Amino acid sequence: MANILMIFVITLGFDEKFALRAIVRRGLRVDDEVLVILPKPVDERAERTFMHFNEILSRMFHNLRISHFEVDARSFLDSLVELVNVFKERRGGKFVFCLSGGFRALILEVLLAASFLGLDGDVEVEFEDSSSVVSFPLKWCRPIVLDDVEKKILAGVRDGFDTVSGLVKATGLSKVTVWRKVKFLESMGFLERRGRVYVLTGLGLIAVSIG
Repeated sequence: MANILMIFVITLGFDEKFALRAIVRRGLRVDDEVLVILPKPVDERAERTFMHFNEILSRMFHNLRISHFEVDARSFLDSLVELVNVFKERRGGKFVFCLSGGFRALILEVLLAASFLGLDGDVEVEFEDSSSVVSFPLKWCRPIVLDDVEKKILAGVRDGFDTVSGLVKATGLSKVTVWRKVKFLESMGFLERRGRVYVLTGLGLIAVSIG
């Protein structure tokens, strides 16, 4: 089976180290694409940073696809439309949004545009002092929508009914229904299997809290 194309979307500020570290962490292949989003008009410092970033990656990877797109972050809705179109052209790949640098408004616009499209990918932000990295699936930016059965199962796990048989007794649902829903909740990141039992993840705890 062919490898899925990785698309690194990077908001670049005046320092390329955050972007370079993100690429090293994730790994980069020749067929992948690096797309740098820059604010328009481009500041001379940002332009120099992009040129340096481009030069370093070009030395490390031959025939690498590195491109950049300029957005006027001051025009919020216009920027969203432009970014949606840019990302839509690349649908089908696995996105990594490296949002550790650049204008705050532009970072928000990139995140919103990606969320509107429901893209498959991850978001990561490195702390300003380089001490840690926050990373999460892009799908977490969308509303948590669960049906009554799914909510009942999560509440059951919270209350200590942490096996399929236990959830059948607690909810009164059929084993087939509980099993199907548990596997769905696990795949969506709300539940985690540990041996024979299930536990709520952080996302599952949030889902139970908001009802």
